[in-house]
Amino acid sequence: MASSDKKTKGKQKTEIKIIENADDRLIAFSKQRTRIYKKISELSTLFGGEILLIIFSPAGKPYLFGHPSIEYVAKRF
Repeated sequence: MASSDKKTKGKQKTEIKIIENADDRLIAFSKQRTRIYKKISELSTLFGGEILLIIFSPAGKPYLFGHPSIEYVAKRF
């Protein structure tokens, strides 16, 4: 099988680098934060777990997510 017959490039290694522009970095953080909240919510519903997540923005502001609530999970520790 010749390499020209391949339809995809296969598994590629992605370079991770910091986003230099501060505005672009905040936009990327906001999008990822929303995706992470959604995924954590799905996992806690699926497995019935109690989850507390703390994420810090590039500006240093903390964002909290807790299921069933932040207070309920935090009291356990």
